[in-house]
Amino acid sequence: MDALAHDLRSEVPDLAGQFEESRPSVRRNTGFGLFTEMIVDRSRPVPASGPTGDLGSVHAMVGDLADPIAFRVRVRQGVLLGLIGDSYGQDTRAIDFASVPFDQVFTIDDQGRSVPFEPRPVEMRALHALQRHEDPFAEPEAPPPPPRLLNVGPLQKLQEPAASALVDNRPRRGAGPAAGETAAASPPLAEDEKTALRVGVWFGLFVLASVLVLIFEAPIPAAFAAAFVAGRFLQTDRGLDLLRRTMASLQQAARERQA
Repeated sequence: MDALAHDLRSEVPDLAGQFEESRPSVRRNTGFGLFTEMIVDRSRPVPASGPTGDLGSVHAMVGDLADPIAFRVRVRQGVLLGLIGDSYGQDTRAIDFASVPFDQVFTIDDQGRSVPFEPRPVEMRALHALQRHEDPFAEPEAPPPPPRLLNVGPLQKLQEPAASALVDNRPRRGAGPAAGETAAASPPLAEDEKTALRVGVWFGLFVLASVLVLIFEAPIPAAFAAAFVAGRFLQTDRGLDLLRRTMASLQQAARERQA
């Protein structure tokens, strides 16, 4: 089988692997040779294409026969089906091919000359590599990362669906509190800043409620109740941070208008 795999390395490149991952089924002494059916492991990948027929020119001296026996493989579209032995008319009925000794393995070249079977190591390494079929394809290289988004404004929005994981942290003109410098996490407020903001909040809400009552004739209970609810929210750390960022955004917009 090694000699046949070597002999047919061009026609059936993975024959060595198929031999290794197969088991004999029907063994038959034909009286003038042999036929052994080979069943290849079903989990082995099927060749995409290949020859069909009885192939090979391997010969060997078997037992006490005076002349060698020719060995070939039967394949269908590159898939191993069986091993064939032809004794050239010599009677083989008394030979047990499962245990009979053999030697002098050789092939026949294009000129009809006998060539002893002595595969070169490099060829055997190639045959062994073909048997590693569990990972027949090299892992594809990872694609390069998408380019960093550079455009701003409306063009930035057009690029976001193609690279939603990337964020452009550069300042964007006219953006809200989440853009520019305010996009970065704000430092925590100091206690004196919180106190000043709370006083300013209550004063501002009182003035706003008074304006609504005196000028717009809003109901006094509704105006001051709304001011009280807004004031309770703006007294929290979250409300104070939102108020500070809003004031910073308004100041930034005013500076841009002046520029």
